[in-house]
Amino acid sequence: MPVIIALFVVWLLSFFLPVENLAVSSTSPWWTLFTYSFVHSYFLHLLVNSFVFWTYYRVMRKSDVYYLIPSCILIPAISGYLSAKSVPTCGFSSVISVMMGYYLSGCSRKIFVKALFLILFSYVFTGLFSKGVNTLIHVYSFSFSYITSVIYRKLCCLLQR
Repeated sequence: MPVIIALFVVWLLSFFLPVENLAVSSTSPWWTLFTYSFVHSYFLHLLVNSFVFWTYYRVMRKSDVYYLIPSCILIPAISGYLSAKSVPTCGFSSVISVMMGYYLSGCSRKIFVKALFLILFSYVFTGLFSKGVNTLIHVYSFSFSYITSVIYRKLCCLLQR
């Protein structure tokens, strides 16, 4: 899995190079909007993000890559810009939130409601008890992905008729 290998390589480089300059903040250069996802603050952070990404990837690897690849690049960048704070933000969870939004846009209403409550609970829980987590970036990534996925799926259905 090339993406997970890249995440681990950047984490290993953090022992030798100042990769914290790749994290996004309100004062960082524009290109950090595209690099912050590859930086992780500690090993458990990297491990959890890699596991969740791998889990979604296994389910969605045969999904529509014409939507997923651009959205996994652009939506986290937009979310990073809108939620940038003075403290740098890093981590791959904005990409995972995009994948969750895409996946849930194709689920039944019953599964969607259950999953949405679980996602909201996790956002509230991490926001309350993890002071360093930028919860807003997760909310933006998931919301933008869900909305654009629904529009994309409806357009695909209309074009197939």
